[in-house]
Amino acid sequence: MTQAAQVEVIGDALGRRITFEEMTKDEFRSLSEGTVPSPVVDMLLASFRAAVGQPPYITTAVADILGTAPRTFRQWAVDHATAFTEGS
Repeated sequence: MTQAAQVEVIGDALGRRITFEEMTKDEFRSLSEGTVPSPVVDMLLASFRAAVGQPPYITTAVADILGTAPRTFRQWAVDHATAFTEGS
């Protein structure tokens, strides 16, 4: 699920539209400057780039550990909708 799709699902859970704006790699570098080491920023950008257009890696870990099927992202967003509005 793309980040834009995740934001759309969270907006649905809140009953309103949320705008998603993707950062450029330069914006990400600038935002990370002084808080994240440059090699880590490089690794994250490479990881993000490598994931574009690739299917997600899905495991059975949640079901194996909890003995029950995991929630969908939509279910999680609905269950935690108030966490997105607290303090606003």
